[in-house]
Amino acid sequence: MRKKGPVPIGNIVADILTKRGLGRPQATIELETIWSEVVGPSIAQMTRCGQLRRQQLSVTVTNSTTMQELSFRKQEITEQLNKKLPSYVIKDIRFRIGNVQRP
Repeated sequence: MRKKGPVPIGNIVADILTKRGLGRPQATIELETIWSEVVGPSIAQMTRCGQLRRQQLSVTVTNSTTMQELSFRKQEITEQLNKKLPSYVIKDIRFRIGNVQRP
């Protein structure tokens, strides 16, 4: 459904960049914050959001147990992220095991 009336060009460019995973660094911070709200603080400590590319979010997790739990909740998490982040379109989440230390 299209919005009626003119849309500022800055909004259009920002939406395109975000959808292609080229958003601003603060967008990553926003995504991390919402991720923490959706999965809860205990799981958030064991995960780290990566890039959002082509509507696919990559998430690094500390261990296979956490990865399996998140895999079971993937659809629920995706729906909640899309509700809380209307400027993003997330269709899939890919989990991988790795280091989640923050810089």
